[in-house]
Amino acid sequence: MARMHAARALIAISFFGITASAIASGCGSEAGGEGEDGGSSGSSGSSGSSGSSGSSGSSGSSGSSGSDDGSSGSSGSSGSSGGEEDADIPDVQFFYDAPNRDSALTGDSACAQSSAEATLIPLDMYILLDRSSSMGNDCNVGQSTASKWCRAINSLASYFNAPSATGNAAALQYFPITNGQCNGTLYNASAVPAAGTGYVDLPTTSFNTSLNATAPSGGNTPMEGAIRGITGFTSSAVNQRAGRKTIGILITDGDPNGCETNVTTLSGILQTHFTATNLQTFVIGMTGANFTRVETMATGGNAPLHPDAVGTLTDSCGNGAGPCRHWNVGDGDPNAFVEALKLIQGAAVGCQYNMPTTDAGVINPNNVTVEYLQNGVEPAQQLMRVNSAAACVANGWYYDNNAAPTTIHLCASQCTTVQADVNAKVRVLLGCLGG
Repeated sequence: MARMHAARALIAISFFGITASAIASGCGSEAGGEGEDGGSSGSSGSSGSSGSSGSSGSSGSSGSSGSDDGSSGSSGSSGSSGGEEDADIPDVQFFYDAPNRDSALTGDSACAQSSAEATLIPLDMYILLDRSSSMGNDCNVGQSTASKWCRAINSLASYFNAPSATGNAAALQYFPITNGQCNGTLYNASAVPAAGTGYVDLPTTSFNTSLNATAPSGGNTPMEGAIRGITGFTSSAVNQRAGRKTIGILITDGDPNGCETNVTTLSGILQTHFTATNLQTFVIGMTGANFTRVETMATGGNAPLHPDAVGTLTDSCGNGAGPCRHWNVGDGDPNAFVEALKLIQGAAVGCQYNMPTTDAGVINPNNVTVEYLQNGVEPAQQLMRVNSAAACVANGWYYDNNAAPTTIHLCASQCTTVQADVNAKVRVLLGCLGG
């Protein structure tokens, strides 16, 4: 029998679409076999005995005699080692591609008999939407009233029901609200779902009823209450689901008033929350917001840096300069608003991966390699595996559970590097116990 090489399957992951695809072709066999793959040499052919591994997995170039004359191995190379030099190639590899790198990925070989699925961690988001009177006139979803409020709720409704949000989930609250407190009371319970806890799976139109029933009201912008509401909701055990990532999103068009107004203090609240929970808070600013102050809060929320021009956004930092951590959507232009939400979605989950599976064999967690390609080009930098988040190093990665891993995580410093590199590529090679 011919002994099969270790084979590779290529899985391409889109940063924002969070999808996977496989590329497959034939598998190479070792020289001197019985021709069962159509590319090994004849059993007694005078010239077909040395063919080893073809570029597409075939071998044996021209065996002239023997019961299997080797003629089907015409595409084989003339190597003589029978594939031994490739025996340790990992069985599966997949890539993370950053936002605007759309070129197709190809593999030099793949196994037609193996398949794998690798997905980014799904996202649970708690959104606090500014409904102060400065947001302008009310409208319903689907109407085109010229106000920041109308554009904001239409953009949210569009994102909540977009195919790109599939697999994610959201919860929604507004500020200010009647009897909402600066300490976060009532802001730490969702309006949708109405139970005040949990999330609604996306895509869905079920947020539309609440968005239609809510209108701008009140002269204050109690940012402290909203921020403490985010930290309270997201840190609650009932709102943290295994195998998913939780984040907060604050959307505002103004400066804080009505509660704490010092943005450094507000940033500190978010930083304390992140230090205790490792949960990020993202900040979206609209026309009327002071983007320097918005940036201070986003820094406390530990949102990743991004360029000023990213995706289809040309002024995502709100002041014509970047990089920054907040997101500017101007007066609520729907294209910009939805794009910002998609970019946040990608930035939030781009450094965590569900452990892939493959029918090529059982994955050996001790034979996994993670590589980073700066600007998406070779040579790759091999990252260092560490035992836990607490043991992280600048170029490190770790499992959620070393004995039975379900997720792969980049260390915080390496994650920051990857997310700041708009063409970054992360490559994961998975070794199998059997094939």
